Amino acid sequence: MPVEEPSVAMLAYPGAGSFDYVTVNEIFGVDYAYRFGSWYRTRTCAIEPGQIELDGGITVSAPYGLAEAEAADLLVVPGWTREHEVPPRPLLTSLLRAHGRGARIMSICTGAFILGHAGLLDHRHVTTHWTTAPLLASLFPAATVDPRALFIDDTGVLTAAGMSAGIDLALHVVRGDYGADVAAALARRLVLSGYRSGGQAQFVDSPLSPDPDDPLPELLDWMRGHLDQPWSLRSLGERVHMSPRTLARHFHRLTGMSPHQWLTRERVLAAQRMLEASDEPIARIATRTGIGSTANLRHTFRRELGTSPQAYRATFRARRTPR
Repeated sequence: MPVEEPSVAMLAYPGAGSFDYVTVNEIFGVDYAYRFGSWYRTRTCAIEPGQIELDGGITVSAPYGLAEAEAADLLVVPGWTREHEVPPRPLLTSLLRAHGRGARIMSICTGAFILGHAGLLDHRHVTTHWTTAPLLASLFPAATVDPRALFIDDTGVLTAAGMSAGIDLALHVVRGDYGADVAAALARRLVLSGYRSGGQAQFVDSPLSPDPDDPLPELLDWMRGHLDQPWSLRSLGERVHMSPRTLARHFHRLTGMSPHQWLTRERVLAAQRMLEASDEPIARIATRTGIGSTANLRHTFRRELGTSPQAYRATFRARRTPR
């Protein structure tokens, strides 16, 4: 986690996705330091500082130029509504310079096309809106485009599927910078889901109105409340009167992942919150979350978060503030 407040550059350019810009700016551009102790330092940057008209006729003020953006810790790239056109060269150059000095680059929806033209998608796993994913893959064949994911964080290059998925990705960034507890508190304040289940497939393949008799949402709630208990596909299926194969199929339809993947993610999130907010021994946290042992918890954290439970707790201890 940065010692100082992370700096964010919101990039504004003619025709940029207005919803992308406004919603993510609500996460990074509002000063929540009064609640969390510190927050992001966010500036709106453009090729030529001034009034920039986004998509839909919304105008934003961009007081800063691209030199300011190149010095930021995180650059946010809203949707690029001209997918078949090459973005302005100064914009691409600034993204490359910022990434070269270690900045994170975050695109929303079709903003991934700008990253592609800058050469930042090569040899990475990325996503964009499912309707434009085939075009992105054809234009940038060196990238692995996943049209199912809501967002992907690939070592400093972050891409979100669609407009609302930009909020999911922004909360993911907050979770990494300030911890799961802060991200969850912010999500509650904004009346958002702290961690939305599923991928884009749920919007492509599922009916617009979910089945009110679907037992899976209730099962997910039960699993969250019993993370410490052992389970199997068979035992879970018995709770909702489904065969293991049927349960696995319905589970993937709803969440975009297997029961094992989903439960691993929920257990890691629970462990993160316990490490941030309590002094419980790590062995006890491993037991309470169902991960089992200290060694298993250490291995899971290393695989999922790239750090150890001890290092995670030490990093976020200074950020813990009274709620």
